[in-house]
Amino acid sequence: MRRVFGAKKEKEPPPSIQDSSDRINKRGETVDDKIKKLDAELSRYKEQIKKTRPGPAQEAVKARAMRVLKQKRM
Repeated sequence: MRRVFGAKKEKEPPPSIQDSSDRINKRGETVDDKIKKLDAELSRYKEQIKKTRPGPAQEAVKARAMRVLKQKRM
């Protein structure tokens, strides 16, 4: 019999072990890709730091590199 406010929603079946492992593997791959991109960006900033003279320009590049390092840690 229906209730005053309708029937209960059907519960979705819990995810299988295969689905869970696929999701975890996919997440690991995306994290690896992100780390590779950040490493490439860091190496570019290292080269810029070597080429620039000490001063405000070099400090700005260092600040950008630190931001990338913080992203990499997360």
